[in-house]
Amino acid sequence: MSQIALIRLVKSMSKSEKRHFRLSTRKQSGQKEYLDLFNLIDRNHFSRMDGIEDVFRDKHPGSSMQNAARYLEKLLTDCLIQSKIKEDNVFRLFHGLMRVNVLAERNLPEESYRELKKMQQLATVSENHFFQSLIYRLELNCLADGNFNNITEKALVEKQMKARDMLKTIRDTHDLYSLFELLKYRLIHSGKVLSEEGRKQLNDLLLSELGLVTGRIKNNFESRKLHLLFQSFFFTDIGDYKSALKNFYELNRLFEQNRSIWNHPPLDYLFSLDGILDSLKTMGLHQEMPFYIDKMQQLADPGYPEHFRFLIEKLTVIAELTMLTSAGKYKQALEYIHKSNPLLLKMHTLVHYEKQWELLFYFALSYMGAKDLNRAQKYINDILLTGKISYQSMIYKAAMLLNIIIHYERGNNEYLDYEIRSYKRSFQLKAKLTKTERMVFKVVSLRPGRNKSQKNKLLWTKLAPLISGIEKDKYEMQLRKYFDFTGWIKEKLESGTDDNP
Repeated sequence: MSQIALIRLVKSMSKSEKRHFRLSTRKQSGQKEYLDLFNLIDRNHFSRMDGIEDVFRDKHPGSSMQNAARYLEKLLTDCLIQSKIKEDNVFRLFHGLMRVNVLAERNLPEESYRELKKMQQLATVSENHFFQSLIYRLELNCLADGNFNNITEKALVEKQMKARDMLKTIRDTHDLYSLFELLKYRLIHSGKVLSEEGRKQLNDLLLSELGLVTGRIKNNFESRKLHLLFQSFFFTDIGDYKSALKNFYELNRLFEQNRSIWNHPPLDYLFSLDGILDSLKTMGLHQEMPFYIDKMQQLADPGYPEHFRFLIEKLTVIAELTMLTSAGKYKQALEYIHKSNPLLLKMHTLVHYEKQWELLFYFALSYMGAKDLNRAQKYINDILLTGKISYQSMIYKAAMLLNIIIHYERGNNEYLDYEIRSYKRSFQLKAKLTKTERMVFKVVSLRPGRNKSQKNKLLWTKLAPLISGIEKDKYEMQLRKYFDFTGWIKEKLESGTDDNP
């Protein structure tokens, strides 16, 4: 494990997990350099080992931090596995099957079989088809090893048929996963759907998925979840947000009706709630967002890992700032930012890039709306300087556009021409430019802030039909959901030099 990965592992632990680890170390005697290293990582906001290494060397001059790090990683993973066995059905099933094998190896067939039946019951309750299939096979092996005592041929054939049906269920579920993965792959590598032609290129996946669901797939939690996820993603990316939201609502009901088989932590459910919030944001239904924000916050159970609760906190801040900035309440947005957890921006290693970019974007937008352009520029730069350019990411594109707008507002005209040329050169090679992007470039290049009002009115007359078309285009909503770029253009064209005092 790399040093950065070790830091992320420690930072991801919940308070109860850290307490359990520290208690487990009391059983060991002698000097505990690994524990000092753990405490250094836990109690400081280091993102790299550089700062930690100096402190560790001062405290343990004759010890190797690399050896301590390797041993710490082993102890942490062992400790976390033990904790998960108590909380997570999958870990409990793995552990139970290891007990079954140990008992069988020690020639304790009755004890092994009893443990196997307990695992079978748990696998059935949690609807884990992989373990159900594996347990059926182990049960048949046990019966064969015991010379099929106390079982009729009819009962044996019934067990074999159940095992066969379970394998079919696994195969069908695999096919559903495969279609969902192909959909995500195409959208990641080909970009968001921006036209009817792009939508048609996904129709083969839609027809295959519908054929699976209506023809072969059994009606269980896993298949229904995958079906609704596929439909939600598909409709979102072709711009049919009403249908996407309908599927997300159904997905939410499915999770709430099956609380007993949630994962630990329930990441799938959290991302379905995030999908609902994103659809509501895209459709402008901001008044419905608080209900689902509250549902998301209810998942922040202290027993869940730190990284999961940290992600909930970040998604909550993003959603709250979305509502405030969309309503033009920039002062309230800044007040909310000042009250939020300062670690949200520092501990970005616990959240994937796109969510980090989205948070930074709304920070920048809040400051821009409050006319603090220097602070707004700082947060946009934090996105652009990550060194991980995503030509297919709409939030990254929105950040690039907002960067151009901020420079326009600051009067950096020479930089603007260079930036627009660079933007077009970079993005046109990788992805198709949207109508919104092209319109922002056009208006910024016309410098409406330098023009007389009369000239801007003429420009507005010429551009108004195109802007109206952008606002009605469902594919443009994927970019405009982050910021009302066309609204900003209207504002610029309604002003002129003779209107200024």
